[in-house]
This record gives sequence, structure tokens and C-alpha cells, in this order.
Amino acid sequence: MLSPVEGLNTQISGFACYLPPNVKRSEDTVPLGTIPRGIDFKRLTKIETHHEVLDGQGSLELAVQAANKAIARSGVSKDDIDLVVSCSVTKLNAELQNLIEPCLASHISRALGIDAQNFDVANACSGMVTGLLIADRKIKAGKIRNALVVSGEYLTGALYEALDKNLLFNPKALASLTIGDAGGAYVISQSKEERIHFFEPLTLAQYSQLCIGDAAVGRPGPAMRTESRKLQKAALKNLTSYIKRDMKSPEDFGSLHHFISHQTTPRAVNKGASLIGESFGHPDVVRSISHTGNTASTSHAAVLETLLEDGQLAPDQKIYFMSFGSGLAMIGMNFHLPREVDTW
Repeated sequence: MLSPVEGLNTQISGFACYLPPNVKRSEDTVPLGTIPRGIDFKRLTKIETHHEVLDGQGSLELAVQAANKAIARSGVSKDDIDLVVSCSVTKLNAELQNLIEPCLASHISRALGIDAQNFDVANACSGMVTGLLIADRKIKAGKIRNALVVSGEYLTGALYEALDKNLLFNPKALASLTIGDAGGAYVISQSKEERIHFFEPLTLAQYSQLCIGDAAVGRPGPAMRTESRKLQKAALKNLTSYIKRDMKSPEDFGSLHHFISHQTTPRAVNKGASLIGESFGHPDVVRSISHTGNTASTSHAAVLETLLEDGQLAPDQKIYFMSFGSGLAMIGMNFHLPREVDTW
């Protein structure tokens, strides 16, 4: 563990999400009759649309699009970025080939023209918050000044793999219908004051078999098999107890402007909001979006970008990220928005 240097603090100086402009409506992608027993996918999940890569795009291109936007907003020169951390679940190019060696972070650094230390982090949908935690520790230890934490999630190969299956006999493929493509990025920097706080990372290994990603059989790209109901119950069961370890009173929760959980489906996030309302009050600060689907590690960035576009973000607002990753990994993080956010 790196030892912190007194007086070194951190801040989020820029963030961004890139959603490819190829928008697919849920009723077209998963029409009535796709799910057994006549279940309406859109009504079940509350997902209105998702985004899919354009021709020539893969995980790398999605990550680079988001990174350029985040860097421009941060005001940090690419020459001053000392570390690039890639955190995506997927590492696919446009041909659904895995970019594993060299690591995806090195491909991203090269595409951006950044000469810096780089490496990949793998922690499922908790990847970006994990990457931010690592960068935070390296900044506080005086090892780096600025880091780019970035992800490109090209997930929809798994969606179409699931649609090829008879879902009556492959119910674990149903969760793959909820996913969409996106890129996300954060620039984390030195600060004179403490503007980020991480809470205890937690892994509940008894749930590790509830969501498994693998290579598809008989076609290129990924496949995902999820016991979604059990995984959702596990996350909801542990949600409020985890937050209580972080926040000692309802007043602590009441200081938040936006609470952003991992976006599996809007229906699931709304269930979490109800539990939060019962335990802490203020369910109205829980944010959910319906136009992206589950974009894995980039989902928090997708919510932030949506709030920014809707004019709901203001300088110094306090944000709480509740990160869930299959495993079951849980990481809480709160931070204050950049003071320049209203100029973006």
C-alpha cells in the first residue's frame, strides 16, 4: 500500500461520456415475443433505448472519444498526464478481436498521444471506480500529478449472441439484452483540498458465480450468462448496510446532491431508491437513466453526462458513486464536482 504524503489531496478535474449516435429502440431490438411467456422487455426493464458502435468502432475508439472530451474539460495538458488506466470489461476492436497484449491502456495512450505509465485494471462493472481509487492513492503518495481513468465498453456483441438463443432454454442470457455501448473517462488530479473520499472496497465472493463472461461459442465476440434475479437480490440486500458503514447518519446522506448507482436497469435502480428512502430518506437524489442500457464500467459516467446535458449539475455539488461489480464487488466514493463544470 502506498503511503500518503501530507498535504497531497485529489480532485476530479474532468469527466465525460461518449455515446455513439447509433440509437436502437428497445421495442425494435427485443420485440414482444422474444422473451418467453410474452413478457414485454421494455416494460420489464424500463430501458427505452441503447447505443451501439458505429462501423469501425470498438472499445478503443469509444474510450478515445470519451478521453479527449474529459481531457479538454479538465484543462490538463496531455503532457501533464502521468498515468493512463484502462478499466473496461471489454477490450474488443471493431472486428470483435480482443486487444490484450499489449494492454488496452497502451493502445489508448498511443491513440491520444500521451507518453505515460499505463496499465489495465479488471474488476467487472466496478472497474472505473477501482481505477480511480488506484490513481487517487498514487497521487496522494506523490508518485503522479494527473491520471486519466478511461473505459470503452463494446458490449452489444453479447446482446446479439443472446438474441440468437432460445431464451426459454437459456434464461441466463436474458440479462445480456439490457446492455449498450459507451465510452467513459475521468481526469483525476492533485488538489490543495480533499475533494474525493473513497469508502471501504468490499467483495462478497459467495456471489461470484452469478455473472460469468466468456467467449461466445460458434461466433465471434463475447457471451454473458447471468442469474440476474439472484444477483439483483444480493446487491439490494447489501446496499443499505454498506452505505451505513460509510455514512453514520441520515444527515450525511442528505448532504448529497446526486446518488449514482450502477445502472443495471431503471427498474432495479428504482428498487434501490425505495430501500434508500426507507433507511436514509431522500430517495429523490438517486439518479437513473433509461436511454443507454447497462454500459458496465461506464454507467456512472453516462449518468453524469446526462445530468450535465440536462442542466442538473452545478459547481461543488456532492456526488456519491455506488459501484457494483459481479463478484459481488462494492465500492463507495463521493466527490465534489469541478468548480468549472458550469462552463463545459
